[in-house]
Amino acid sequence: MEFRKIDKSNYWDCISLTVDDSQEGFVADNKRSLVEAAYEDGLYTLGIYHKETMVGFVLYDYDDTFPGWSMSRFMLGKQFQGKGYGKMAARAFLDYFKEKHNADKLYISVSLENTVARKMYASIGFEEIKEIEYTFLGMQFKEMQMVKEL
Repeated sequence: MEFRKIDKSNYWDCISLTVDDSQEGFVADNKRSLVEAAYEDGLYTLGIYHKETMVGFVLYDYDDTFPGWSMSRFMLGKQFQGKGYGKMAARAFLDYFKEKHNADKLYISVSLENTVARKMYASIGFEEIKEIEYTFLGMQFKEMQMVKEL
């Protein structure tokens, strides 16, 4: 697994990646994430590559509410799911992130309904901290906040 910044050369590959219909409420659309990153400071976007193919997307940032670094978005294209890329990419991102930012923790928030992702993150050492509820653009969200000591 390799991580590459999203730029003019690969943004179409990124916005072409979508999740299965059953997962739509679990992660923001990549187009939305790229727009947010273009206009908000401190959001970092990366394509997840297997060989020369972009298979997923990561957006991370420093979040003052924790405070700490947060992997805000992590997704694999539906055509690449079920092949072991998710766990492999998450582990590789932890190594990439630790080397780049020398941080001691990484937070994530996962939809309470996304039991597959919660189980995967727990299997690589993330611990569930607390349930959080919030409203964004008029929609209610319930998530599990998790943390990984690096």
